[in-house]
Amino acid sequence: MDARELIQRYAAGERDFTGISIEGNDLENFDLPGIILRDAMLYTINLRNANLESAVLDGARLDLADLEGINLEGASLVKVNLAETILSGANLCNADLRGAGLLEASLNDADLREANLEGATAFSALFSHANLRGANMKGINLTSGSLERATLRGADLSQANLSYVRLNRCVYDSETIFDNCIYPPDPVQSPRTLSSDEIYPILVVQGAIQIAAGAQLQGLDLRNTDLSDADLSTANLSQANLNGADLSGASLFQANLEGADLDYADLTNADLEQASLIDAQTRMAIFCNTIMPDGTIRDDSCAEEEVEDEETMHET
Repeated sequence: MDARELIQRYAAGERDFTGISIEGNDLENFDLPGIILRDAMLYTINLRNANLESAVLDGARLDLADLEGINLEGASLVKVNLAETILSGANLCNADLRGAGLLEASLNDADLREANLEGATAFSALFSHANLRGANMKGINLTSGSLERATLRGADLSQANLSYVRLNRCVYDSETIFDNCIYPPDPVQSPRTLSSDEIYPILVVQGAIQIAAGAQLQGLDLRNTDLSDADLSTANLSQANLNGADLSGASLFQANLEGADLDYADLTNADLEQASLIDAQTRMAIFCNTIMPDGTIRDDSCAEEEVEDEETMHET
C-alpha cells in the first residue's frame, strides 16, 4: 500500500490498517486522527506535523521515521519501535508509550505531559527541554541519554536507570519521585540503586533545578519552562531568564524578580503580591487576572484572549 491509497481509504471511512506496510512514504501534514496502525511497518516514514491524535500504533515499527511536530496526543504506542526516530516538538500528551523502544530517539522540545513511559528502553535518547510533567517514567532505561532542561515536575522516575544521563538544568519539584533510581555516583563504580535521599546530592552536582518556595534561582535560564501552578513564593528569581515561561497560576508572593526577563511569559492567575519587579522586563507578557505587587488585579490581556476566541469561533 502507498500513502495515496491509505489516504483514500481513510477518507472513505476506513480506520483499521493493522499490519500494513508503507515504509518510506510521505504523509507530512495529513490529518489522520483515530487511525489504527497496530503492528504496521512504517520504517523511515515522513509524518512531520501530521495529526494522529488518539491513534493506535501498538507494536508498530517506526525506526528512523521523521515525526517532528506530530500530534500523538492520547495515542496508544505500547511497545512501538521508535529507534532513531525524530520526535522533536511532538505532542505526546497522555500518550501510552509503555515498553516503547526509543533507542537514540530525539524527543527534544516534545510535550510529554502525563505520558506513560513505564518500562521504555531509551538508551541515548534525547529529551532536552521536553515537558515530562506528571509523566510515568517508572523503570525507564535512559542510560547515556539527556534530560537537560527537561521539566520533570511531578514525574515518577522510581526504578529508572539514569546511568550517565545528563541532567543539567532539568527542573523538578517536591512531587518528583526518584526512589530506587539506578545511577553511578562515581564514574569508576558500577551503576547501583540509590534512594531518593541519595540521588538529591547528585542532582545538585548535575545542575538540576528544584522548584520550591524560597528557592535560590537567581540568574538561571528558565526560558519556556512550565512553571504553572508552582509555589515560588519568596523565591529569588532576580536576573532570571523567564522569557516565554508558563507561570500561570503560580505563587510568586514576595518573590524577588528584580531584573528578570518576563517577556512573553504567561502570568494568567499568577500571584505577584509584594513581589519586586524593579527593572523586570514584561514585554508581551500575558496579564490576565494577575495579582500585582500592590494587590491590584491586572487583566489587560484577558480582553485580547476573548477577541482571539471570538475570531476562532467565526472561522469555524
